[in-house]
Amino acid sequence: MRATAVGRAAGIIAIAIVGIAGCGHSRLAGQEGGSAGGPVSLNTISAPQVVGAITKAGLPALNAHDVTAQKCPALHCTQGIATDTVSVFKFPTTGLAQKYEASTSNVYLIEDLVLVFAPTVTTQLKQDYEKVVARLAA
Repeated sequence: MRATAVGRAAGIIAIAIVGIAGCGHSRLAGQEGGSAGGPVSLNTISAPQVVGAITKAGLPALNAHDVTAQKCPALHCTQGIATDTVSVFKFPTTGLAQKYEASTSNVYLIEDLVLVFAPTVTTQLKQDYEKVVARLAA
């Protein structure tokens, strides 16, 4: 009789442990959260907002126009705005932004945003653009 009681108790404990473990949820190292298992959005800054902040700061950004349809299918970005001096691309992940940054020159990367400067933009002007975008992303 005692052996049967011990067996039942062990069975109840095992069921309780399995039940409790099933209620928890685990996340593997490197796994990102987000809705439906998608990546977590770093910021809600859009490419047009970046160009707007640049213009508001008094920096050159003439002839702004949307190049999303022309550029983003190949670059895998979600938004693109080009001006005479700088183009701004928004990517769905930092990895894609980093991949694009590595494939081109004269760029500035911050999170999931990439700025591509025209060859005529001076080092000082690049730094001014970078400061505006860093403040916006902060």
